[in-house]
Amino acid sequence: MRMAVRHFALVCIVGLVLAGQAQAQYARRTAIVEAVARTKDGIVTLKVTRTSEWGKRNVVGTGVIVDERGFMITNHHVVDGADKIMATLSDKTTVEARVHTELPKFDLAILRLSGKKKVKALSFAPGSDLMQGETIIAVGNPYGYANSVSPGIISALGREITMPSGETLTNLIQHTANINPGNSGGPLLNINGELIGINVALREGAQGISFALNADTVKDALSRHLSASKISKVAHGLKCEENVGEDSKARQKVVVSSVTTPAARAALKKGDVIVKMGSVSVHNRFDVERALWGYKAGDKVETAVLRDGKLTSVSLTLSETESRVTAASGTSRGR
Repeated sequence: MRMAVRHFALVCIVGLVLAGQAQAQYARRTAIVEAVARTKDGIVTLKVTRTSEWGKRNVVGTGVIVDERGFMITNHHVVDGADKIMATLSDKTTVEARVHTELPKFDLAILRLSGKKKVKALSFAPGSDLMQGETIIAVGNPYGYANSVSPGIISALGREITMPSGETLTNLIQHTANINPGNSGGPLLNINGELIGINVALREGAQGISFALNADTVKDALSRHLSASKISKVAHGLKCEENVGEDSKARQKVVVSSVTTPAARAALKKGDVIVKMGSVSVHNRFDVERALWGYKAGDKVETAVLRDGKLTSVSLTLSETESRVTAASGTSRGR
């Protein structure tokens, strides 16, 4: 009897030890670990070659993929004057990247990867509901140390700084994650692995004073310079705004604020919440634009909207628009 009791006790102890080990292993996979794992495929290492009177010079920066067809964003100062830009993806594949649009006013540049390989894009978070003190994660290539991760918190919002170029950047996120040369153009993530900003600068001589462009600034630039009218020469007639609420499933909603032709002809209305356009789920205004790339005038796009709490399908027929090569705050280099 005693042997049986001892055997049972031993089994229980072994079971508790194994359960404890499994729990400890699970505890190591913190929210930061999970966020880094989910986003690694959307972060790119950039090697930029410039030629000057002193010869060729290589610098390292970071890029963020914003559409699976190869569009990505980085800081303008990373690629300004570049002769060649090579991008290394998470799978170690290296491809050439070309500048699509330069936006020095915001220290942003939109790039496109060469080739037709599908890549993974990061998801944007609302830039308007950030909280002072919330956990953030910076990922980049400081001094060439690829894919380095640095956690921190948001120190302050709405900061303004003047860059060496003379441009004044506004609505910045100040944070404590360590960034260094090479982090420029890389993502600032929240604890859910959503993109809340693009790292742009650090305070020289200080520790824990870093700055990132707010995600809303980035989305506005993308919506303007990668619009359906510029990429595919089609017009949709929608003017939208982003509303942020408490709904955990759809924290950010894209709401129609006004319509013109062809949206009006399709019976889209002010107050409609756009859920999906074609094959693209819509979470922000940039999604509306990129959902229509590849279509042409006269094509019909099935659009799902929430109207009065009910899901409704609308067929939107696109019209032709005039091409605009340049904009006041940016220069297009073509596609």
